[in-house]
Amino acid sequence: MKQHAKALAVAAIITVPGIALAANTITFNGEVTDQTCQAVVNGSTDPTVVLESVPASALNGGVGRTTGETTFTLQLTGCSAPSGADEHFTTLFQATNPTGSGHLANTAASGATGVALQLLDAPAGNPVNLAGGAAVEAGDIVLADGQTETTYDYAVQYVSEAATVTPGPVLSSVTYTLRYE
Repeated sequence: MKQHAKALAVAAIITVPGIALAANTITFNGEVTDQTCQAVVNGSTDPTVVLESVPASALNGGVGRTTGETTFTLQLTGCSAPSGADEHFTTLFQATNPTGSGHLANTAASGATGVALQLLDAPAGNPVNLAGGAAVEAGDIVLADGQTETTYDYAVQYVSEAATVTPGPVLSSVTYTLRYE
């Protein structure tokens, strides 16, 4: 009888290979730290950064033209004060919908065409290349010895991804994570 049961089990595996042989993976990633900072952007835990309206003509004429830089501030509060040395933080940005050029794609319904948003590591700083969907480090945020809060300024601007940009709304998003160093 045991031989018969084994034969039926093998036959079941052969006839339903998708169920028995599935090899899906879930990866979990986390960190345990002694730091307890709260992060807000422009004073809000659910921020929206409003960019100024710009004319399409400021972006027309070539790929890579930029305009309308807008600064936003990442503030850390309620931190455990470091003792004896400064503590460093790194922000990891990850585009929700990156373009091939590493910018934030315009996801607005009936939105402007030929334009995206470019994240900068500081006002008038270097572009943060978000291509490929991986998290990218940007900025060295320093919590000074004995302090419990600090701020760091980033910026975002319009960038042309085509020689001709058409008018319309621009909407995009990016996720961020803080890494304690």
